[in-house]
Formats: sequence, C-alpha cells, structure tokens
Amino acid sequence: MFFKLPILLSFLVVICSSVATDDNFGFIYNGFPSANLSLDGIAEFTNNGVLQLTNKTRNQNGHAFYPNPISFKNSSNGHAFSFSTTFVFAIHPKYSEFSGHGMAFVIAPTRGLPLALPNQYLGLFNERNDGNFGNHVFAVEIDTQLNEEFLETNDNHIGIDINGLKSVKSAPAGYYENQTGDFKKLTLTRQKIQVWVEYNGEEKQIKVTLAPFNSGKPISPLISLSRDLSTIFNENMFVGFSSANGKLLTSHYVLGWSFKMNGQAQELLLSKLPKLPRIGPKKRSMLLTIGLPLISHTRTGKATRSSDVFAFGAFLLEVACGRRPIEPQSPTEETVILVDRVFGFWNKGEIIEARDPKLGTDYVAEELELVLKLGLMCSHSEAAGRPGMRQVVEYLEKDIPLPELSALGISSSGIAFAYRYGFDDFVDSDPLYMGITVSTTVTDSVLSDGQ
Repeated sequence: MFFKLPILLSFLVVICSSVATDDNFGFIYNGFPSANLSLDGIAEFTNNGVLQLTNKTRNQNGHAFYPNPISFKNSSNGHAFSFSTTFVFAIHPKYSEFSGHGMAFVIAPTRGLPLALPNQYLGLFNERNDGNFGNHVFAVEIDTQLNEEFLETNDNHIGIDINGLKSVKSAPAGYYENQTGDFKKLTLTRQKIQVWVEYNGEEKQIKVTLAPFNSGKPISPLISLSRDLSTIFNENMFVGFSSANGKLLTSHYVLGWSFKMNGQAQELLLSKLPKLPRIGPKKRSMLLTIGLPLISHTRTGKATRSSDVFAFGAFLLEVACGRRPIEPQSPTEETVILVDRVFGFWNKGEIIEARDPKLGTDYVAEELELVLKLGLMCSHSEAAGRPGMRQVVEYLEKDIPLPELSALGISSSGIAFAYRYGFDDFVDSDPLYMGITVSTTVTDSVLSDGQ
C-alpha cells in the first residue's frame, strides 16, 4: 500500500496545478474568507476576509495570485483571448500626506514575481529587468507616487504597463459621469474604488474604467488603448495583484475580485464585501455624541416611562428631516406627523427624500439612511418592537448591521402612532422639545461626519 503513496501525491499535484482551459473560465470572490489564492511576501487575509497585500511595514512587497494557470491562447502562436475583470480596492497610508508606491492588477507567466523589488517597481520588476520584452507581463497600475524616471506626470494616476513601469498609456485617476460626460477626479487613497479591466481579443482593445464604490460602472472608460496582447501572453498565464511599500507605510487592500475569460466578469455583490480593518482608534459617531445627552435626559426625567428609545428615535427624525414630530397645519389641512411622512418615503423606496432640503447634497447617504431607518425602528407603536438602548448604540457605532424594516414587521399601522398615543402632549411638555429648531450646523455635523 505504501508504494502507491508517491503515485497518489503526484496525481494530486497534477490536479492542483492543472491549467484552467475552459474557454469560459471564471471565478468570483465577494471577500476572501476562505479563498485559495497563492500569497507571498507580506500579503495576507484579514480575519474578516479582506486581502491585504501590504501592511504598514517598510521595504516589503506582497503578491496574491489565482493558484492555477489560465489558458490565454490556444497555442504559442495563437491570438490572445478576450478577458474581463473587476475588483474593489482601498489604499490607506499611515500618513495622509505620504503614500506607498501603489498596487497593480497583473497577468504574468509565473505565480509570484520573485525578482521584484519592494519599492517603486510596484512589486513587479527590478532595475535590471524593467522594460525587458521577455518579461511577458501585463499590468494595470494604481500609482500613488510620482516617479519621474518612469515619465509619470502626477502622484494619483492609472496606467497600462507592458513589460515595464513606463506606462504605455496613463491618465489621472477619475471617471466620466454618464449624464454629462464631465470628468470627475478620484483620489486613490482613503476610499473604496472599483476598477474594471477589459480586453477584446478580436478588436485588440484594452479598456480600464474607475468609479467610486457602489456607484456603478461608467459608460466611458478612463483609458482606452489599441494593442494586440498576443505577443505579450504565453499560452498559459497567472492572474493576480502586486504591491510594494518602499519606505512609506501604507496598507493596500482588495475587498472583492471577479474574473472571466471570453466574457463579462460576474458583478460583485458589493453589499456582501467585507469591511476594511479599522484605521486608527475607533471614532465615536457624531450621532452618538449628540444623542447621548438626550438619552440621559429621558432616563433621568421620565424614569417611569419606557420611552428612552422612543424619544431618541424622534430626535433622530428631527435632525434628519428638519421638522417637529407633529406640525399642525391650517384648519383645512391635515396635521403632518413626521413618522408617517418618513414611512411614506421608505415605503416607496425613497427614504432619503425625507431629508431636510437645507442639506442640499452635503450629506453622507449611508449615514442619512441609517438615521432615518433607525428613527423609524425606535418609533414603533409597540415597545417590544423597538430596539433596546444597547442595540441603538451598537447600530450607531456600526458594530452590528441595521436590519431591513420589512423584516421587523413595520407597517403603516405599526409606525403611524404618534398622534393617537398623545405624542404631541409629550413633545409640548418636555422642555427638550419645546420650540426646538434644528439648526443647519447641527444637521450638517451629524450627517456629513461619515463616521
């Protein structure tokens, strides 16, 4: 039996290193909780499934490759197949003024790049092989430093690299708005950005597109280049990511990745992507900072009522909507109850439209939606249907996700209760609410903080 073991091991090695020859081969990672990528250097997976290429360590590089080679041509002299990929990345330097050298999506003949230097070569090349035709490397660089020796024009750009760091074509980071066609700049650091890289094998066309996270793919690409990659690619190639820090401390992250041969890469499930590791000490939400005095007040002054959460919910909806909980109208008009109004917008899928018009566009949509939904949850007609105060704090600190209101059984009959339960008397009798006017300053500080 023992003599068969080497044969079995050899068989397993062949299976594990087999070439992906399917013409429609593809894969998708909505986060990397159990990904089988091949890592080297200081690349690693965080506990919650983020691919971290580099950390805040000097003079180190990191690589992450799909473990098996992929067929990019049907013969050594054949034409390169079409492919497409999309991924979400984030770059967080330790110091906002200085960033590491950047990162790159790369297609290379070997898994890993053992000769690469941990500095301005993005973990791709070294000073001797940079520019050599024999490298057979294609890369899209996400560059956050200005290196004049590579003929770069700024420290915030995207480039298409073939066999070297002197980009064949590059452009300042940004995107073109679909409605107006206007170019909008993007800062490559301290935010999540989605990238699409596509190659049309028939038209010999390369396209690179950028967009802010969760905003959708722009129609017009940032970079478009006519180039036949048939002489660059070997028959089988590896795909992955590369990064290098040099002397500057920067973390380079990939949150999700999708790849497809001869077709369109599957769309990432952006809502399922893992959160980035916390950068620096945990910051308290402005909502929590402003709301805690209210919580304390209701606990001290109305200890017999179960309305701590209820009052806090009303506070959130004032702040976000710029209205009193109940606004009497003229004798011929119906009284406006704030929770009814907000619920109506939510029921139509337009909850953000309940916001204070004075906000204009100066707000963080995610923060505003959290305020409005949490305000409705806290305003449930039944005390048992409201979250506990500890849960409210956890929602505001974003330690736990906010559930969908539909999952809580909230309906128009369960939320539009304020007038029936005498909430107008509660508001008029509480000095905290008497004649309250929400200032633009307070509203802006809460909703544009983004923490």
